[in-house]
Amino acid sequence: MSVSARIFLWLYSLILFLFQPVLALYLLKRGIRQPEYRQGWGQRFLASLPEFRSVPGGQKRIWVHAVSVGEAHAISPLVQHWAKVYPQHEWAVSCTTPTGLATCRQLYSTLNQVQFFYLPYDLPYLVARTLKQVRAHSLWVVETELWPNLLLGAAKAKVHTALLNARVSPTTGRRLAQLRLLSQPVLQSVGTLIAQTQTDAAVFEKLGRPVDAVCGNLKFDVALKPELATTGRAWREATQAEQVVLFASSREGEEALLLDALNRCQFFKRMPKASVWIVPRHPQRFDEVFELMAEAATRMGVARPVRRSASFNAGSNIALAGFGQARLVLGDSMGEMPAYYSVADLALLGGSWLPFGGQNLIEACAYGCPVWMGPNTFNFAKAAEDALAARAARRFEHLLAACEFYLSGFQGFDEAKKAAFAYARGHRGATQRSFDVLNLPTQLPAADRLSEPKAD
Repeated sequence: MSVSARIFLWLYSLILFLFQPVLALYLLKRGIRQPEYRQGWGQRFLASLPEFRSVPGGQKRIWVHAVSVGEAHAISPLVQHWAKVYPQHEWAVSCTTPTGLATCRQLYSTLNQVQFFYLPYDLPYLVARTLKQVRAHSLWVVETELWPNLLLGAAKAKVHTALLNARVSPTTGRRLAQLRLLSQPVLQSVGTLIAQTQTDAAVFEKLGRPVDAVCGNLKFDVALKPELATTGRAWREATQAEQVVLFASSREGEEALLLDALNRCQFFKRMPKASVWIVPRHPQRFDEVFELMAEAATRMGVARPVRRSASFNAGSNIALAGFGQARLVLGDSMGEMPAYYSVADLALLGGSWLPFGGQNLIEACAYGCPVWMGPNTFNFAKAAEDALAARAARRFEHLLAACEFYLSGFQGFDEAKKAAFAYARGHRGATQRSFDVLNLPTQLPAADRLSEPKAD
């Protein structure tokens, strides 16, 4: 690394160190609404991690870092496949958010000797302490979590690093190019770089790190959950609605846009037997969104909205009084998106109506739910383009246009559902391709290259 890059890295570390009190205040503020943010401070600020045992000879510990829920789900097919082939390997899993850590516990608790923790902040002494405690042979980083000290420190400690399911949005690409003095040596320190698309690969090459392979998007390979699909169908029967529109993973400001569009086009007067379900992306916003929905219900002259969490008897899908008549439903539960997709005739894609870049449309299609999206899908540009070409998705400039088109008597839902299923099935295979690249002899320590993997 050049002298200039070292100075840049030192300045970055100094600023992050001085910023620690601000981060503490941020966590305190978040902790008011989300008590989970009051946990894990020792891990974040001091690298005080769970105790890791020494890895027995001939074995390997893989450390997976997935920043939050989406990344935790994305890497799950590869982690589960690797664990089947190499059951003797041990695991460490880190996240940044409480919801991400909870998701990882749900997905990975059965892995061999797995330990979960919050990723310490990216300061040299915290990185060194973390590497010393985890004692990993490999570090898998999901998508675009390019923490300079972490990746450079891992490479210096001879930990094989891999950037998996890597993608680069146009905004991120521009930022990395502007910070090339630091981003280039960080990317060049990565041992294995597997991109989602050729477009992503071209950006990485411009940044000075050609990718090792383009393997597609691992999210197409996420295992389906038929039990949740069954739950969703039970909810659909209980709604007494003839049409159900789902606003999936909505972001701040988008719910108000939808509710305004519903009011302006007199949605429920023109389609009185329809219901609209809104599932916010972030659980800390559930109460805020419910109040918006209640105010909108009054303006539109429909029944007060209901919460998914308060609409069924505990442990059953038997709806409580009032649920069937509700025209507005708040999806205020975590881990149930497959059920929500199975309720709906179509999903309005959250994050795409304001410049957030769009949420994951792949899961909706996997459950046969067509997607209608806005103009902002740069986080999933290739997936969005492919879904449009497959007629599994439609694009609209704004939510009012989508609502008006829905009310115009669109009859193509059966064909769109079939197209969504076909689109999701047709893009599977990234897991095996990524596994084959990671499993090359040059990517494995000698002990693993000499042992035969367990057959499926």
